[in-house]
Amino acid sequence: MNIMNAMMLSCVKATALIEMKEHVPLGLLKTMQLRMHTAMCSGCRNYVKQSRLINQLLQKKFDTLPIIKNTDDLEAAIISKLL
Repeated sequence: MNIMNAMMLSCVKATALIEMKEHVPLGLLKTMQLRMHTAMCSGCRNYVKQSRLINQLLQKKFDTLPIIKNTDDLEAAIISKLL
């Protein structure tokens, strides 16, 4: 396996990193992988824009988003806002 194949992410992994990046800092390797992927993938570049827009709209709607440490916390926060 050459270095380029090792550095390339699938779109599924890239979108997971895009969402993760909104909540926690990514390490150097993951940041480089994500940058390389989004430089070549217009679909994931669009996903970044859409994700940012959704987060901004949610932040406006709910004033501040709770600190999310795991998916259970996220689910509980969403349910509490919906009730």
